[in-house]
Amino acid sequence: MNKTSEFLLNEYQRRRNSAPALTNAQFAKILGIPSSRLSDYINGRRIMTVAIGKQVIKGLGLPESEFDHLKGLIEFDKRKIKTLQPEVQLQDDEFAVISDWYHFAILALVPVKTFQPNANWIADRLNIPVEVAQAAIERLCRVGLLEVSGGKFNVTHKQLETTSNIPSESLRRSHKQTLVQVLDTMDRIPLDLRDITSITFPMNRKKIPEAKRLIKNFRRKMATLMTQGPKTDVYNLNVQLVPVTKVSK
Repeated sequence: MNKTSEFLLNEYQRRRNSAPALTNAQFAKILGIPSSRLSDYINGRRIMTVAIGKQVIKGLGLPESEFDHLKGLIEFDKRKIKTLQPEVQLQDDEFAVISDWYHFAILALVPVKTFQPNANWIADRLNIPVEVAQAAIERLCRVGLLEVSGGKFNVTHKQLETTSNIPSESLRRSHKQTLVQVLDTMDRIPLDLRDITSITFPMNRKKIPEAKRLIKNFRRKMATLMTQGPKTDVYNLNVQLVPVTKVSK
């Protein structure tokens, strides 16, 4: 998938978080472009021009700095079309899988007892656009984490061994997305279906490595417990250990 395609899909999804009924046609109207052209951009059949990019930023109501960012993505996509190599595509796929939460959510959905192996059902369960779901399925297959054959999905349980070191930017993006999801659930998920608690305490900074080990073990034990028996839903467990005082050397 092109960088500009991902930009548009992320903006579409961000708006759907607050307006779930938003359609492709309505989003295209916001951008000031025909819905057919939006589909071409999202599916990588066309790359938008810089002029259209400026119009898109204006329609989204984003600051000028975002236009500079989008312009860079447009130029990147144009260069990639001319020089695309399999390893470049693979690096882009790996970055996206790590960065965007819905990739591992799709893998976690497969063993759910009501799972249906199609992008429409997956998009509905995860509340993401169908185009995002389809692109994610194809990307998971390219990196070898998912196999689709004969209408069946098979999670390979392969470890994602990136062609280069995992960029810290991708992990930061992933963590930001999970924090946004926590805020979202506070507004729309009943209390009996979630648990968000916190504790604040003074601590010895030298204990952080030990704390990380305890948190890691807790996550694994919780995953073992919650995956027993029939799978009905996909949940995301977040444990945050962060300083609230100014950190000094």
